[in-house]
Amino acid sequence: MSKRRASKVKGYIYSRFPEMRGVQPKVSPSQGRYVYTFRKRLPVAGGGDLLQVVRVVADKDGEVLKVSVSR
Repeated sequence: MSKRRASKVKGYIYSRFPEMRGVQPKVSPSQGRYVYTFRKRLPVAGGGDLLQVVRVVADKDGEVLKVSVSR
C-alpha cells in the first residue's frame, strides 16, 4: 500500500468524518482501484452503540472516486 495514497484517502475521510479520526482502514485492491473500509463503534443515546462504516473507492493516485456511509 502506498503511504502517500493512504495518507491522502485518510485525510479526506478524517476531514469529513471527524469521528473516524484514528481509525486504520482495511484496504483491498479491486480492478485497478483500492477500497478502504473504516469501521468504528459509536455510542448512542440510551447506552447502546452503533457500528458506523465508511467505505471509500480510490484510484491508484489516491483520488477519491466514491464514498458510502452506513447510517
